[in-house]
Amino acid sequence: MSQHPPIGGIVPLDGAAPELSYPGLSPQLLARITQLWSAAGLDFDSHWRLAIRSLQGFRALPRVETSASSTDVDLVFLFDQSVIWVRALHGAANAGRQQGTPGLSPAQWHGLAAISARLTEQLAALRLLALTDLPMPAMQIARAISEDVDMALVILIRRKLAARFAACRTAEEASDFWRRHIAGGRAFRSISERLYAVGIDHSADTDYAKWRKSVLTTLGAAVHSNALSTGVPARPQDHVLLNGDSLHFATFRMHELCAFAQLVEPALTRALKAAARDETQPSPLAALAAPLCDILVNQIQSLSAPPTAPRQTAKRH
Repeated sequence: MSQHPPIGGIVPLDGAAPELSYPGLSPQLLARITQLWSAAGLDFDSHWRLAIRSLQGFRALPRVETSASSTDVDLVFLFDQSVIWVRALHGAANAGRQQGTPGLSPAQWHGLAAISARLTEQLAALRLLALTDLPMPAMQIARAISEDVDMALVILIRRKLAARFAACRTAEEASDFWRRHIAGGRAFRSISERLYAVGIDHSADTDYAKWRKSVLTTLGAAVHSNALSTGVPARPQDHVLLNGDSLHFATFRMHELCAFAQLVEPALTRALKAAARDETQPSPLAALAAPLCDILVNQIQSLSAPPTAPRQTAKRH
């Protein structure tokens, strides 16, 4: 996502309308998203300021006068919607952990709180890297985000595994847990099996699984690239992900986390609502976690569908 002029220019004031931070945003997308929030009885502007404007390293998008479409800006706007939900999820999960809210086990609350905190930092870093044209580290973080999405889903699927994760007390124990249960596609296999039981086929021979493996292979290459490499190859070489692609993949995976979490753990939304309601020291974002589940899933149609080959242009719905 090449931006000129470079990031670092004028940032709208704290009380400015959110859309001023997304010059060139599609009016139709803005209207659709704000309508979803309004229909749920939620104020978008104030919660956007709490969750996005307060991010460390926050940057507004620069105005690109020569842009032929709103696709890149729309993507960042949808990415930021995912960030709001993850920060809300963390608030509710942390409340559930502290209170022992029914619906999830203490270890599951612990796991969700820890992973959502890590996801918040990773998403903030990815946003900053993508907006400052640093594609290689952006790709590395997008890969870590995908792994944490899988880990969060596995914790919801397997309570005993969640307990093992919560029992980790040292870096060595955490590394061993990751190697035994998450790395190498182990988590994805467990997720695929549970999703298959509810009618979604993500087995290894499906187009989705092949696309996912292709993207993760490319992201992995960014992590393990040759130290003498001079940078990211330019398009149209196969399977090259640039900033927009890292943002797209991370946004898509966050949408998946939200949607699949409700499928593999039907009690999740009720549990999040209960955790926020019973919190003794309410987090300003915790109460958003449950209603934003439906809002985020409804945004999936605004994000281009995952391709079965390297993405060339975003297909709008």
